[in-house]
Amino acid sequence: MDANGIAVEDQPVPASLADVRRSRLRRVGSVRIPLAGPYCPRAHLLALPDGRLLWWIRLWELDRAVPHLVPTDRLLRYARASGLADLERDLRALVRRARVRP
Repeated sequence: MDANGIAVEDQPVPASLADVRRSRLRRVGSVRIPLAGPYCPRAHLLALPDGRLLWWIRLWELDRAVPHLVPTDRLLRYARASGLADLERDLRALVRRARVRP
C-alpha cells in the first residue's frame, strides 16, 4: 500500500476502501480482459486526483471476487504475452483518453 492507503499492483483492496475513494476518482472507461475461456472480467480505468492511472478489476479467489488495483504496464504485458493486439489497442486508447482532461 502507498502512503494514501491505496493498494497498488495486484494487492487486494477491501471493497470499503474502493467505495470511500470512488468519490474522488474519475472513471475513464472499461475493457473486458479475457483470462480463461468464458471468464472475462471487466477492468475499469480510474484516474486518481494525483494523476496516477490504475485499473480496478475483480478477480475470483476461491469462492468470491476480490477487487485489485493494477498498473497499466501489467495489463499491457499480459496483452502482449497473450497475443491480444485488440486488447492492447483498447488499453492504450483508454489511457490516452484519461490523459486528456475533460
